[in-house]
Amino acid sequence: MGNLNNKIAVITGGSTGIGLATAQRFIADGAQVVITGRNKEALELAVAELGDRATGIRGDVANLDDLDRLFARYKNNSAVSMCCLLTQELHHLFRSKR
Repeated sequence: MGNLNNKIAVITGGSTGIGLATAQRFIADGAQVVITGRNKEALELAVAELGDRATGIRGDVANLDDLDRLFARYKNNSAVSMCCLLTQELHHLFRSKR
């Protein structure tokens, strides 16, 4: 275990590539991880690979409804809630610039 004991990390795009590697590293350092991904099968495989310290939530961070579901699920965890709120605000900001 490492310096991320008792921490929860939300990793968007965590079912493949750099996101999956990040989830693996965070788990090795002691964190619980919540990964998101758009592809159900890839997400399920990633969670199975990561083990019991991982939770997968299907969703797309470019979709506000998906972010709302993520926020609703973790709203009682202040660190996760802050991450979700920040992501929502960034999404609104970029959307308004189009």
